[in-house]
Amino acid sequence: MGFGPRGALSLLLLLLAPLSRPAAGCPAPCRCAGTRVDCGRRGLTWASLPAAFPPNTTELVLTGNNLTALPPGLLDALPVLRAVHLGGNPWRCDCRLVPLRAWLAGRQERALYRHLRCAAPLELRGRVLSYLAEEELRAACAPGALCWGALATQLLLLGLGLLHALLLALLLCRLRRLRASARAARRSSLTAPLVAELAGASES
Repeated sequence: MGFGPRGALSLLLLLLAPLSRPAAGCPAPCRCAGTRVDCGRRGLTWASLPAAFPPNTTELVLTGNNLTALPPGLLDALPVLRAVHLGGNPWRCDCRLVPLRAWLAGRQERALYRHLRCAAPLELRGRVLSYLAEEELRAACAPGALCWGALATQLLLLGLGLLHALLLALLLCRLRRLRASARAARRSSLTAPLVAELAGASES
């Protein structure tokens, strides 16, 4: 049985339809083609960046977004990732970029990442990320509200510990005084009859 022109066209569209559908597990708003995930120029930020990508991703495009950092472990979760395009983002080179710098340090093809430069803070602006030392990134982090909260909690615990130690010392002093008073009273009760007997003997 032969196919007419209309039947042949329908069969061709049916065969091509799976190729035009997005890849399974492709995160919104990205586009996926095979193992290439394109999230470039989507206006993505730290908050709107997909939490995960397909584990078989070999190429990831994040260029032209508003990313200042990447969540820790995001790239480490892609075991076959060969290249990630990170240009065109306002990277803030502080302690939040330490995981990304560590990931870049393990890459053999470093030429792909030589264009990654810091947009902030001011003292590191224009520096190449892969050439920065980890200490420079950590030093760029100012103590935030979380750090101050942790410091306040530690100081509070220290104050409570000192107060507890002071109360314990006062209690021990009080116990020693009570023991000394009890010993003195016991000695007095033991010597009182003897003194009275000696006094009676001397009177007679």
